[in-house]
Amino acid sequence: MKDSYDAVIGVWDGHDAGAALIIGGKVVLALNEERLSGRKLEVGLPVRAIAAMRPLVAGLSVAWSPCTSDPAKTLTRTFPWMKENYYRLRRRLEPPGPFHALKQRAKYRLTQWETHGFLRAWARHSLAKMLGVPARDTFLVDHHEAHAASAAMWPRWDRTALIVTLDGIGDGESGSVWEWSETGPTLKKLISIPGSASLGLFFEHVTNELQMRPLEDEGKVMALASFAAETPAATNPFLSWFSLTADAKGLPVLRCRIAPSHMAREVAKVIWCTPREQVCKMAQQTLQILVPQFFGMLATATGQGNFGYAGGVASNIKVNRLIRNTPGIERLEVCPAMGDGGLALGAALATWLRVTGRRPEPFNDFRLGTDHGDLGRDAEAIAHAHSAEFLRPADIAVAAAERVAAGEIVMWAQGRMELGARALGARSIVARADSVAARDDLNLRLKRRVWFQPFCPTMLLSEAPELLADYRGPRDTNLHMTTGFATTPRGRAALAGAIGPDGSCRPQMVAENTSDPWYRLLAGVKALTGTGAVINTSLNMHGKPMSDAAEGVVEAWLESGVQHLALGSALLSKKSTAAAPRP
Repeated sequence: MKDSYDAVIGVWDGHDAGAALIIGGKVVLALNEERLSGRKLEVGLPVRAIAAMRPLVAGLSVAWSPCTSDPAKTLTRTFPWMKENYYRLRRRLEPPGPFHALKQRAKYRLTQWETHGFLRAWARHSLAKMLGVPARDTFLVDHHEAHAASAAMWPRWDRTALIVTLDGIGDGESGSVWEWSETGPTLKKLISIPGSASLGLFFEHVTNELQMRPLEDEGKVMALASFAAETPAATNPFLSWFSLTADAKGLPVLRCRIAPSHMAREVAKVIWCTPREQVCKMAQQTLQILVPQFFGMLATATGQGNFGYAGGVASNIKVNRLIRNTPGIERLEVCPAMGDGGLALGAALATWLRVTGRRPEPFNDFRLGTDHGDLGRDAEAIAHAHSAEFLRPADIAVAAAERVAAGEIVMWAQGRMELGARALGARSIVARADSVAARDDLNLRLKRRVWFQPFCPTMLLSEAPELLADYRGPRDTNLHMTTGFATTPRGRAALAGAIGPDGSCRPQMVAENTSDPWYRLLAGVKALTGTGAVINTSLNMHGKPMSDAAEGVVEAWLESGVQHLALGSALLSKKSTAAAPRP
């Protein structure tokens, strides 16, 4: 089997569906289906993403790598209407029916079932049929193996690393710990965390019972927690549900005494008599105590200091900050596509290793979308059609920086789209980082987000020591906006539009690279304002995903109140707009 395949296509057809392509060991394309369909957090077979990959593998031998064989996913593949119904309910697109609570309990019971040979065979053959490929070329990857591979194989490690996955639930597990070795290379499972002890499901239940959208609004719970009073751990009822002990080898054992099928009811009891922000505080505190302890126990028991991390819980940047500062943790690499939107990538990486015995090529740039060339090649025609001004400046980054420095908001679309939830400089909306007015304008008029959810800054890596209080050098380099930091007094002023009420932020740091327009934009802002930082949020309208192609970007710009769009090499400006916010 080894060396018999030239390429691997990873496929995920659940929440935030997508596909990823590896050719010759290199990740050449990775797409979330939502960016092509226009439907946020799309579910189902990612037919558009796969269609974009098929021409690239013409004439090559391809291994197909779908993810997950648990009973719930396998059932919805057989009856796709069930998946669509659940999608519409979860996103609050329609009201629940009379049997909604019963269906929810059944779902949580079903997802706890461990996968086994029959289910794997059923899933493998049904997915091969859906994809229209031979079953012999279809290699199923378990949910947490895909998460682990996505965390283990994108960076390069100087020695053995431990890979932790913490999620809601998949293939009967809520988490796992793996040992990754560059020599071999090998990915070996050490610990399996059962679905009955799921920190991800716990946080999902809190989100849902607070009348927010599960699998989507967990970040709002984290943000709202900053506005609550401190809660003594001893009085936190959520913490009492979980136990974290050590086995004979000192490895952590996580348990929960509340079954997932009953947790919604127990969470509702707490919410009934507790202010909303205090519920968020207690839920966040539960993760902030248990997860860093879990990592610390692993470091102590194994002597390992290198850690990779993925899964839905890994999106909690305040927890990640505490992990990063836990004694014994020397290096923490969080997969930028840490949630289920990264499962296709992880499945492809795991299968490439399985079928070839070779390590996929490491990479740092998660701008892995379709290469459309110059997104602004048709900008003059677009400007004419919509009575907009058109420029093709000598350097689009300098032109955008001038407008940002002047206090204006700019939509920025350059090159290949990001994989994952974070805007990393390919599909971004940018403004002055020190402008509270720009923050408020973005929140209330454009993004229409809740008032308590902060934006994030992107900064030059060289600015980090001056702006971030707990930046300790290269070990804390955060290129993908995956962990939180405290700010210095200068940082709180310079990043006033992009920090939370506690002075923390989730920065993206950009290393020097003069060929990258994103770096040149920041350098231009620094030359004009003295600080190389901007507010950076995703280029999309409220309730809609970012767009891969120029057409979707232009649609978002026209719908928005933003005057300027830096589209590839072109700058488009509306001729009349409301006054721009000033810093």
